[in-house]
Amino acid sequence: MTVTKEQLDIEAKALEDRIAVVEQRQKDNDAADFNSHVKGSNLMSTTGNRGGSDEAKALMYFGVPHVKDLLQVNTGAARFTHVPAELKFLVLELKRDLDVCRMTQQILGGQPRDNGDKAAHVKGILDSAYGRSVLAPKLKAFGSTTATAGDEWVPETISAQYIDEYQLERQIARQFKAINMPSDPYNLPTKGGSTIARKQAESGTLTGTNFTTGKIQFDATKLSEFYPLSEELNEDSAPDILGLARSEVTEAQIRAVETAIINGDSDGTHQDFDSQSGGADLAVKAWDGLVKLGMANSANGGNQSFAGAAVTETLLRNMRVKMGKYGVNPRELLWLLSTKVYNEFLGLPSTVTVEKFGPMATVLQGSLAAFDGIGIVISEYMRDDVAATGFNTVGGPNTFSRIALVNKSRWYWATRRPIRVKAVMDPTPPADQWLIASWWRGDFKGHTQGALSAGADVSAVIGYNIV
Repeated sequence: MTVTKEQLDIEAKALEDRIAVVEQRQKDNDAADFNSHVKGSNLMSTTGNRGGSDEAKALMYFGVPHVKDLLQVNTGAARFTHVPAELKFLVLELKRDLDVCRMTQQILGGQPRDNGDKAAHVKGILDSAYGRSVLAPKLKAFGSTTATAGDEWVPETISAQYIDEYQLERQIARQFKAINMPSDPYNLPTKGGSTIARKQAESGTLTGTNFTTGKIQFDATKLSEFYPLSEELNEDSAPDILGLARSEVTEAQIRAVETAIINGDSDGTHQDFDSQSGGADLAVKAWDGLVKLGMANSANGGNQSFAGAAVTETLLRNMRVKMGKYGVNPRELLWLLSTKVYNEFLGLPSTVTVEKFGPMATVLQGSLAAFDGIGIVISEYMRDDVAATGFNTVGGPNTFSRIALVNKSRWYWATRRPIRVKAVMDPTPPADQWLIASWWRGDFKGHTQGALSAGADVSAVIGYNIV
């Protein structure tokens, strides 16, 4: 049955109306919970009689009594998705300012540096001009005494505060299931196949099931980046420079992970010619990504050629057909597109754009639009400069694009160590300068790709040869 544009408009409007009702109901409930919480607690007194302030709301929404506990909160955790974005931003800004003051004292105040994962006890974080004028008022607004400058608890926050930015900013990695690696390597037990309940007679015996088991082994890869500080760094310039450096090295981790998830190839000679040089330390050599695994599964339907033409609804749906049972539920699926191909999607009759998608666009789903009910995410690392084969080649012409259709539930994002950002001395002789450096350890893997009949997955299908 052909769906008309008018029908899509009507369905989109009805969806927006339902979402608006739910959102208003949630706001009303949050307001009632907050007022009840303020009246029935000492929140009013601990925030300087500012029970209705944003600071008080942040403490309430994150369920902690003190700013010390708030700084340990991972604002990007799934259980805090209901927290308003402005309150998350408030907490992240506080963490950033605290960290800038901390690094300022380490670099300019002679305070101890962090040793590995052990945070140093840095004293006098409010002694700088920035600490007195910016951080101290923020701490006071949260009801914290600044008599001891918070030295007794600030070091404890160093291990938790960077993963927040990482989870809030990333677009690609957060689409997949997140797990923590308690060890390295770490084996995740998996179940293959599905069973159907069996008929059993009264008082009869149970028959065996047909479950099959397996495992996915995660091996942590370490990614690092650094930002050199100028010799002219002083107390006046430190806040701006350290804030910039901290953001740059954090975002570098986000970019590295995103390109590795899409374009990764760890087999020595990278699949894309222009990534073969540059050394073994390139992020795209950290692990095998979606393109590599999907294209390698071509015998079982892991890729789809568009025959040197633009995307069409027929071939896009054929990509979904190739996934078999892993392409049934649109809520589990995701289109990964470049900006160029996204614009081609906008011309397809069945694409629901941002305007029609309404509140479901970025706030709730992290997607910009939908095709056949499947969310779309754009990445600058989904390439438009590959050959007709789907890979960047030495001869080219590298003027084609590739896309991915992925079952998110079959891929895992594992973290062994969240992002760490530290002030360190440049170890390269005869350098005499400070570096703001970041590190992260983790892995990305999915279920074995192969023939559906053999119990494997076709949960990543790559479209290529697109103009």
